[in-house]
Amino acid sequence: MCALLWSVGPAPLAAQVSVAPSNVEPAAFERLALRVANPDPSPVTLVRIEIPEVLTVLGVDAPVGWAWRLTAATDTSAAAVEWSGDSLAQGVFREFAVLARLASDVRDVTLVFPVRVEHADGRVVTWTRNGDGRPPTVGIRATTGMSARGAVALAGGALGVAALALALALHRRAG
Repeated sequence: MCALLWSVGPAPLAAQVSVAPSNVEPAAFERLALRVANPDPSPVTLVRIEIPEVLTVLGVDAPVGWAWRLTAATDTSAAAVEWSGDSLAQGVFREFAVLARLASDVRDVTLVFPVRVEHADGRVVTWTRNGDGRPPTVGIRATTGMSARGAVALAGGALGVAALALALALHRRAG
């Protein structure tokens, strides 16, 4: 019975992808790891991820044997990182990493990372809104909703109010 259920279920995609961590913080430096697993007999030969515009790429890491290329954003396309030069055999997974910083003013947004994987036999599998699978996403961790500059200004104001209260208390006591 289990074999029958498996055979009528959906076929697995020709690769599986995810992005870790699942949440990031505004203004934080984050290592974003694109994890790619290949369940298909045809090796993966190219991996490409689009970078949301609220992230600034600071560095890219590639597994041994793989080369990377960063493409800057344009008016019509997002920035992207592409890894190629080696292959990912069936049953193997790799992490392709990007060090990025999220803008400090980003709130209540889910970051979407469209991914494209090419196989040695010429097939292309995409994880996009209208692609072969859903794109990986990353959430924004809850924050105070205040920038560092705003926090310093608020702390300065609180210190001023405390100093004024102390001066008034001392003046009242002296008088």
